[in-house]
Amino acid sequence: MPGDRPTRLRRAFIGGAALATLTASCAFAQTQPSLPTGANPAQARAIQTLPADHDATPVEVGGWPKISFDTVASVDYAHMGVKDGPDRGPGTVFWSDSTLLVEFNDALSLDGLFQFKPRQPLAATNPNRDLFINRGLDRREGGKMKELYLRYGDWRAGKFVQDFGRAYALLPGPYASDFIEEPEEGYEPSDMLGVEKIHVYGNENSGWRQLSLSAFMVDRTFLHESFPFNEGMIHYKDGGVGNTKWPENFMATYDVLNMPVGHSAHMSYQASVIRWGKTYGAQDGEWWTTVGGDVSIPLRGSVADTLSYHYTQLRFYVEAARRDNYQGVVGRTRDYLSGSAEYMSGPWVFDLTTAHRWTTDRVEPLRKDETYTGTIAYTLPSQTILSLSAAREKVGDRHGLYAGVRLTQTFTVCSRCQAKGRYF
Repeated sequence: MPGDRPTRLRRAFIGGAALATLTASCAFAQTQPSLPTGANPAQARAIQTLPADHDATPVEVGGWPKISFDTVASVDYAHMGVKDGPDRGPGTVFWSDSTLLVEFNDALSLDGLFQFKPRQPLAATNPNRDLFINRGLDRREGGKMKELYLRYGDWRAGKFVQDFGRAYALLPGPYASDFIEEPEEGYEPSDMLGVEKIHVYGNENSGWRQLSLSAFMVDRTFLHESFPFNEGMIHYKDGGVGNTKWPENFMATYDVLNMPVGHSAHMSYQASVIRWGKTYGAQDGEWWTTVGGDVSIPLRGSVADTLSYHYTQLRFYVEAARRDNYQGVVGRTRDYLSGSAEYMSGPWVFDLTTAHRWTTDRVEPLRKDETYTGTIAYTLPSQTILSLSAAREKVGDRHGLYAGVRLTQTFTVCSRCQAKGRYF
């Protein structure tokens, strides 16, 4: 049935260790049936919300409001070693994402994502501060609202991560997306306030297709503050990507999603562009462009096996992105290319991931950075993922090795229960 499609997409995303920024009737979902192996819980959240399909989706029985609450938490024990300068660790890192969804009716809902992770910047005197910049160790943690928005039909407004790029959510391995996360060094448009309109095409012959349009700006409200380590509020004179006086940043994204069934391979892909307004002290605004796709190839299993995730598959992902006028400097660019190859057989997952970036300038010489990651993961029946990972990263003339073990656990307190009444 057409109305079953949103449910299948959500389940494809949730899998064994789900965390989604849940939506009222359906969520943008990755084709991989479980949490990206060893990934940060943040990478497991849905990275785009689809509007409700009121004509195709049957009306549910039960009263309003309905509430969902999930938490994915991970504990790492890791170490980063370098030839020159200080190491980091060994030590433990805690990271958790908690999602709340309150559905007031079949069209209106409130979504929230509270994220607790290491936030304290590394010391400016640390010569290796640019290595594994999005990893923990030797940094104080703090929690804050990463997403908090209202959805009404095809619209959503508030604080959310815009639908630009998917590598930061889909690359497997806990260190694979280090170059890509966050908007300053990478290209994840996080900590933005805005409004978005989504159009879902009715014809699904080539997959679930949608067009997203949004306008947004940096979050300069109290929602950017964190506790116990406080990142503080952002001010206009601080500059930075998207820090404009008004919502002068505009995005357009085209998505196609497919889920493999039986022995058939399917491809999902995305193309997107963002025009960033000129920030305080910048020469000009930035332009971001990206295109990426993933192919899932079931090797064994029937249609029923693939729908229940008891099967074997290969999965390949590649994504390219470009930032023109990088950091607001005219003529400076940063290009990204990342990819992964993954083999999954039941609870076991093996993957190799690489990411590269090139920074060019009219004056400064070319800088080439690269990272390679390997991960082995096992999913237990208790929604627990145990993963072993090792990564090698090069940033400029600095090299580092990062290795660790990660335990990731999903906690579901309330899954679409009624505020007044019983589960259904």
